[in-house]
Amino acid sequence: MGLGFFFLWACPVLESETKILDLKHGSRVFGEDRNYRIFLPPRYEATPEKRYPVIYFFHGWGERYNVPTREGAGGYDSADDYHGDNIARFVEQNEVIVVKWDGYNPPTPGGIYPRPYNIGPVETDRQFPFYFPELVQFIDSNYRTIADRDHRGISGLSMGGFMSFWVGGKYPHLVGSVSNFMGSPEFVVGPKEFPAEYLHTDMYRNYEGIRTRLVLGSRDFIRWYHWQMNKVWDYTCSHYEHETFDWDHGTPGMAKQLSFHMNAFAHPLPMPGMWHHIDVYPTFEVWGYSVASDRRRPGFTILEDVTASGFRSSVQEWMPDGQRMPSVHLNITTDRMYAKKAAYRIVDVNLRTRESLVHELKSDEEGRLHINLDGDLHEVGISGSEMRPILTLAGFTIQDGHWAMAGKELSVKVDLLNKGRAIAKQIVATLSSPNPGVTIRVSQTRLEQLAPGQILPSRSPLVLQVQDAAREMVKLELTLRCDGTDTWRIPFEIRLFPDVPSLESPQIADGRKFRVQVGGNQTEEKHLGIGNGDGKVNPGESFLVLLKDQGEFHLTSLYTADPYVSPVGLNLRYSDYWGSYDHVGGSAKYSMPIMSSGCPPGHEIVFFAEYWLPNAPEHIIKRGIVKVRVQGEDRTGPSVRWAELSAGNLLETQIIEGGAVKIFKARLNRVNNLALPIEILLNDNGMNGDKAAGDRIYSGSLPDAIEGALHLVVDAVDEFGNQGSSTFDLQPVSAR
Repeated sequence: MGLGFFFLWACPVLESETKILDLKHGSRVFGEDRNYRIFLPPRYEATPEKRYPVIYFFHGWGERYNVPTREGAGGYDSADDYHGDNIARFVEQNEVIVVKWDGYNPPTPGGIYPRPYNIGPVETDRQFPFYFPELVQFIDSNYRTIADRDHRGISGLSMGGFMSFWVGGKYPHLVGSVSNFMGSPEFVVGPKEFPAEYLHTDMYRNYEGIRTRLVLGSRDFIRWYHWQMNKVWDYTCSHYEHETFDWDHGTPGMAKQLSFHMNAFAHPLPMPGMWHHIDVYPTFEVWGYSVASDRRRPGFTILEDVTASGFRSSVQEWMPDGQRMPSVHLNITTDRMYAKKAAYRIVDVNLRTRESLVHELKSDEEGRLHINLDGDLHEVGISGSEMRPILTLAGFTIQDGHWAMAGKELSVKVDLLNKGRAIAKQIVATLSSPNPGVTIRVSQTRLEQLAPGQILPSRSPLVLQVQDAAREMVKLELTLRCDGTDTWRIPFEIRLFPDVPSLESPQIADGRKFRVQVGGNQTEEKHLGIGNGDGKVNPGESFLVLLKDQGEFHLTSLYTADPYVSPVGLNLRYSDYWGSYDHVGGSAKYSMPIMSSGCPPGHEIVFFAEYWLPNAPEHIIKRGIVKVRVQGEDRTGPSVRWAELSAGNLLETQIIEGGAVKIFKARLNRVNNLALPIEILLNDNGMNGDKAAGDRIYSGSLPDAIEGALHLVVDAVDEFGNQGSSTFDLQPVSAR
């Protein structure tokens, strides 16, 4: 793939009447020149008064902005591989500009490197999502574009398809339509120091106000992953469509895909009145909001139900229900939507602790509010001088069952919150659904009143049934009214589970070795779980459930609503990467629940369990019910999941423990001088350097700045006298 392709600078490629130019521009984001290819319609120069919509196209693996793939599936620019169904032909026949960026991301300058975009793995400091707004600004400044989101779209192939969905979901205020040719569904992305797994299936809320489209291939090696995503997106994304071609991997139906964008330009969706956003970066901007945080670990910042009246926010390790990160500090700056230099009342309700705080906040000279929160789950209400309630959905529980089951009648109890300034009276909650095949048998419930900052359950449950027994998600909307006047509409989703049989002979990995299937088609002996290794679930243990199938033990993903499982909210999920087997980039997930120390012996835990059987390219999902009975007493000492030094000489450690911790201390030695130990006590009380109380992150401040690598030993004792010790090697902050 060579350097011979670089001779095209500013020279037209004469394969159609479309003018194709290969150019470059200086990028401040990357600190280097970046290449791009632009397709200009035939009459672009002859009609200087006309402006055009723009479609940005992101190429795939092994390609460049002007180099087709080495695997022979290219030619979608202007060649005959697709019988003339290519970008140049489309631009020739339609009044649109197409821009292809260059995803080239060599770890060393000038290297020949086929893997674009710095994803899966993250290898350099180039962050291509940060580059997209700069490229848009450059194109809008140098070409006659219609420079608004209504006339700007993104498309891409394979890894570029992954990027098109990611970039479009990150910048819904910049693009109005996003399409994807057979894009990978999952990659590790984000900051080089702490990348995270990003799975498109879980990001459906990022696409409110955007038209989205996916092209699948009936013979494509990624098709199974697309089917799994469609099971969710078909019912959660309001303007999502997909089409399957009899194809392997490539860009069939290019004209149809680009016509989808032309239709979106002609019928743009407005900015949603209520929006949601999930972002892997600690700092980002969306819809006029600016969000900054001090997060230095993998995770996601989540904004939900955002309107002028407030929002919900949290930071968590993974989507959709990973452990929240209360120790992260958030600064949320709103859009310029409030009166300038005016006083507003902020009601901040922590949905985990049920603590409610009220304070006054003054908007800045631009009409923006600056709100400081931690990474826990918060509902924020924003009120001006008007004395009125603001109602929202605080949460819901499934009655009479372990989880919501597809095809069965569901009884749902909703918890309502008032985050306004006045008492809400005579509240009526009405349930509806935009999804087909949903019958709502009891659509209304009531509540007499709610004081500001108060959360109460509704008087009676709502009852619905999803007719399709294979459905995996249902989208609902709760309309809240009080005093017959004010109205609030809150969207939410419920995950659905199929009616499955019990699975026999589950094995409990509670601190013992098993040979398990990993990576799709490999086996490996692994030490799994934390406990006494007797194969029984005891209070205080952290364990995995293994199921034998086709002669091998399989790691399982588990779900339960049992209050004795992971009672402190430490939801431990791990990933088993299958990319080396099926070459897609996805991973099977598996769980390690923590058993509460207070769980009584004899208590039965009911899990919904899932695992994959390798059958590339169409893997087999196995599901069933696993029941385990808790036995014995807590004899498991605390274990430390991770430890790190952060700014201000703060040592932070996350503990895995099913109960309370009495003693927690750290001993540090300089690796090159073991004779100079430092010993400090760690706490989780929100004081003396600890950022958040009760989040299972124990912290302590070191007395002095330390040079060089450190060896850390953490000793802990729980409430039953069980002792645990963990060791780590650390680098001081200045060395990272």
